[in-house]
Amino acid sequence: MLEAIRRLDSPSDEEVAEYVDELLKKRLGLSDTVAAQIARYEAVARRDEKVRAEELEQILRLVGRRTDAALAFADSGRRAARRGLARLSLLSRWSSRRLPRPVRRAIGFRAARSVAEDVFGLHLAKTGNEAVATLAHDVAVRATPDGSACGFYAAGIAELLRQLVDFEGTMSHPKCRSRGDDACEWRTTPGLERRK
Repeated sequence: MLEAIRRLDSPSDEEVAEYVDELLKKRLGLSDTVAAQIARYEAVARRDEKVRAEELEQILRLVGRRTDAALAFADSGRRAARRGLARLSLLSRWSSRRLPRPVRRAIGFRAARSVAEDVFGLHLAKTGNEAVATLAHDVAVRATPDGSACGFYAAGIAELLRQLVDFEGTMSHPKCRSRGDDACEWRTTPGLERRK
């Protein structure tokens, strides 16, 4: 998420010519604090450790206060998914792209389920033609009571399915803790199978 903020706060070439370095430092994504935190989290990832739920909640809350929060959550969800995909074995990634379609989709969905659990703490399952992701913990809603942080998870799931099972669609969010449901749930729209 901090990388997404840094990207969003990075000036265009025209802005660089217009602003002095001191003004650019006032943008949160370009601050030394964010750079230090990104480096710290990269070290955590290299050691294959997890970020504590309290820290995740604080970052979700910080991003949720931004006017461009939806963009930041979507970008960071895709980034997290891609980082999770990079941790898959080469054989899993190759199989989900090169084997005959029914086999590669089964292998790809199994890999997506593994990454969803490991990276996002989501339970991903197939229900008929749909993929259904469920988030039991309430970190996202504690951080953003309006449920805006749920966009992070929706973007991450969609990216996993896009990369591993050739999903072409979006994730609907029919259940959300912010609306009083017992868990957050996302479903593929349309279903996983392509319509020809």
